[in-house]
Amino acid sequence: MMPAVVAIDIGNTRAKFGIFQPNANGFVDPKVIVARVLSQTNDLSIDFLRWWNSLDASAVSRVVVAGSDPDLRDELIRRWPLKQHAPVVVSSFQQIPVQVDVDFPSRVGIDRLLNALAVARLKDAGRPAIVVDSGTATTVDLVTSDGTFRGGSILPGLRLSAHAMHDYTARLPLLDVDETLTALPSLPGRNTEAAMLAGLFVGQLGAVREISERLAIAAQKNFNESQAPQLFITGGGGRQLADHLPNSLYVDSLALHGLAFLGL
Repeated sequence: MMPAVVAIDIGNTRAKFGIFQPNANGFVDPKVIVARVLSQTNDLSIDFLRWWNSLDASAVSRVVVAGSDPDLRDELIRRWPLKQHAPVVVSSFQQIPVQVDVDFPSRVGIDRLLNALAVARLKDAGRPAIVVDSGTATTVDLVTSDGTFRGGSILPGLRLSAHAMHDYTARLPLLDVDETLTALPSLPGRNTEAAMLAGLFVGQLGAVREISERLAIAAQKNFNESQAPQLFITGGGGRQLADHLPNSLYVDSLALHGLAFLGL
């Protein structure tokens, strides 16, 4: 059995830890993935150590860390609790073996490039892919058939939109979209909360559909792709979106998969 890789991705709202086992086909199989809400932890290094101690980590060969929040990532590294496993920190696009065809490669979020790396390995050969990551922000990106990251779009995610409606209006409540958005909201909404949920989710779903359709057209016109893109979905709100996007594939924590590939 090949040595396992531990991946840590520190986002804007959650930190995710995962242990991945490489297989004979060159892919990585997730064995355990857990998430910690950052606002509910005082010391991420302690949370990580508790999780690590719950594992059979004797076969782990490498730990790879990245984060959308550099300050929290660096704080974890300063407090790193494992002497036997110094982490590999991914902080630059140059560390990720993906061609980046955008105006300013150094400004692209590491999470988007890790998603692209994972999808380049997971997608069918010869096909482009569209990657939807529904987190604090929702990103919808194009990866062409040669594995090149071509950019895409960024829009507010479900949680960020819910906070914006509450924070910038006088009377709209703050909705917990993680708890309430478990099914497609019905229209018309018959009360304030129902109308907000419908606007949040159906609006997000419609935006993702529209952007995905336009990226598919761009793949054909701008990059001479002959096949329709595969649609990959990830992120905290991704499972809900995937249920209503035909032929999409939901992958839990694509960025962790990308980190695991880097750790091979």
